[in-house]
Amino acid sequence: MSSLVKSVVPPLISLVIVMLGNGFFTTFSSLRIAAENAPNWVIGLLSASYYTGLMMGSIYVERLINRIGHIRTFAIFASINSIVIVIQGMFIGPIAWTSLRFLTGLATAGFFIVIESWLLLSTGVKKRGRVLSFYMLTLYLAQGFGQFMLNIAPITSLIPFAITVVLSSLSVLPVSMMKSSGPIMMESSITNIIQIIKRAPLGPVGCFISGMIMGAFYGLAPIFGKEIGLSILKISQIMGFTILGGLLLQWPIGHLSDIFDRRKVLIGVGCVLMLITLALFKSGHFHYFALLGLMVLFGGVAFTVYPLSITLTCDHFSDKNIIGITCALLIIYGIGCIIGPLIAPIFMAFVGPSGLFLMMAILCACFISIGLLRIMSSKPIPDEEQSDYLPLPRATSLAFYLDPHTDAEDEGIYDENELFPFSEEYEDED
Repeated sequence: MSSLVKSVVPPLISLVIVMLGNGFFTTFSSLRIAAENAPNWVIGLLSASYYTGLMMGSIYVERLINRIGHIRTFAIFASINSIVIVIQGMFIGPIAWTSLRFLTGLATAGFFIVIESWLLLSTGVKKRGRVLSFYMLTLYLAQGFGQFMLNIAPITSLIPFAITVVLSSLSVLPVSMMKSSGPIMMESSITNIIQIIKRAPLGPVGCFISGMIMGAFYGLAPIFGKEIGLSILKISQIMGFTILGGLLLQWPIGHLSDIFDRRKVLIGVGCVLMLITLALFKSGHFHYFALLGLMVLFGGVAFTVYPLSITLTCDHFSDKNIIGITCALLIIYGIGCIIGPLIAPIFMAFVGPSGLFLMMAILCACFISIGLLRIMSSKPIPDEEQSDYLPLPRATSLAFYLDPHTDAEDEGIYDENELFPFSEEYEDED
């Protein structure tokens, strides 16, 4: 346990520090550019640019890690992140921010990949379940509580930029002080997306729709709150508690999907989510605490669609293909994150701020229809062939390796007696 704590705590502390800043800055960016009277489609474009960088980084950052190692890569992206935030504070406008948000997304992908692979290679197979739980808890708590930093200073001041830069710079310290040269990356690949869609179409569709919903939520939910007259404090509470709500139903719904036909569970989740988003569509005049409660439920249900969709897809493939599948599905999810913030402003322009949730309800209805057609046209996977639920955060596909049910041990990739890069016995060769 001592070696596990020593290997896991420093990178998790770095993740907490950097995501406290970046999680809050994503919401702040939407509100700050809105304060310049930018239209909603510009805010959607900035959000799409961020997710484009996040997706591109998820694909290409591993090459940099293989060349220079984890610690240097993390330090580079922390520096890039800090520089970009400083420039954003100097040049506030949609043109400059479009490219700058892309770079922020790229840096965030770098953080995710470094920390996920670091945690993966710092522990043995039997401890990966606990590590995955710690990672998910850390990520959601950091992003959720980071939202409350919106209340520290006025939106139009430079203090939010300064706070984010300070946190980004401080995040380098925990990983830099570890006595290690860093873990070695494993080679990954991407399974053909067309092949995945042909064999298990409901899973990729679920990832795509989940991406559209979550991309629109992170980019435009703060604008929804602003346009219905909520204060910054209430907007921070809406965003923070929605993200924290994402932890509530991960394991209960995942357990149900392991017992029953996963397609039916996923369709049921879609139905509940559609009802919640329809209620939110009419929530403009609700009491604030009723709105807050609905948003917490929204987070609890919406955040399960992505891991359910991945697990459903993995049911149709052998274990040796799963890493490539998660890489491909992450790309599909990323494309959804790009498109969602571009479409949501159209609904908000014609229907009002709550049009954001009308779009989500329509997406859920489309997904339910596709799911029902799929159930009628194909047989369910036998219970004995179903994979265990993978409660993966929407970060990178490397998080899959942290799940204890992978067959890595069977293939000889890991050995419980092997020295891992951050065990007590490991020493930096330098």
